[in-house]
Amino acid sequence: MTLSRTCAIWTAAFLLVSCRERSQFAFGPTEYEWPDSFSYLVEVVAESRAETLVVARYEERKAIRFAARDGRFLVWYDSVTKLSLVPGQAPVLQPYDPEDTLQYYVGLGRRGEVTDAEPGCDPLVGGCGEVLPSILPMELRRMVPRLPEWEPPRGFAWEDTLVFDDTRRARGQRGSVVTTYRVVGDTVVASSGLWVVAWRSLRRAYSPASGPTGLAPNVPVEERGTVYVDKGRRIPVFAMWAGGAAAPENLRSAGVTSAGYRGRAYLAGSVVEQVLSPE
Repeated sequence: MTLSRTCAIWTAAFLLVSCRERSQFAFGPTEYEWPDSFSYLVEVVAESRAETLVVARYEERKAIRFAARDGRFLVWYDSVTKLSLVPGQAPVLQPYDPEDTLQYYVGLGRRGEVTDAEPGCDPLVGGCGEVLPSILPMELRRMVPRLPEWEPPRGFAWEDTLVFDDTRRARGQRGSVVTTYRVVGDTVVASSGLWVVAWRSLRRAYSPASGPTGLAPNVPVEERGTVYVDKGRRIPVFAMWAGGAAAPENLRSAGVTSAGYRGRAYLAGSVVEQVLSPE
């Protein structure tokens, strides 16, 4: 399934709401109003393909919990389920990564700034030293658009760059994610007005390797998504995204030609979750 077709399928789910096209500017959000506690319910599906045939599938479901603590948020993953499926074989539960079992502290600004993200544990404790610091900020940027300092009119695009360096950890990489955002209009779900923010990102990363630079480039990953921001509550309530890339050489030798993924996140207890709740 192509990236463009995947995005079209996910967008079709919103045919039950009415988008209001207006000739004048549809202003977008300028800041968020974070409550003291909230949660996002997240679903992710990834597939590896040999041409058009799916040869492996990965499914993940979890909740991301937020609780205000001393000017920051305490964040943790809850109810994590990871499942791998290969055609013709029984599904297999996958083990947790260190990030799945620990707590974090993170600053979350009114314009979507993610700052001071760090594991809430002693680095000398088993598992804590393996956590990748960039995991949480990169995941949040799919659900929380980084807003500009002015009121963006419909169709106006702005850009934000996230630079990360996890190379001091065993699974770490170094690189950047450049994201372009655009307010594409507004919509209504169950009488609640929502701003619609579309985005596109390009992730370039380098992994530790032998050689003059000590780093080897990975295949760039392009990702596209859409976030719906509640006008009254001033908080993102639904996000969907999809990405993919040609398979790296080691997988191509095994017959895999491409890999892609898609995901969505609901604000727990929101109108959108009630209308389009996960199965």
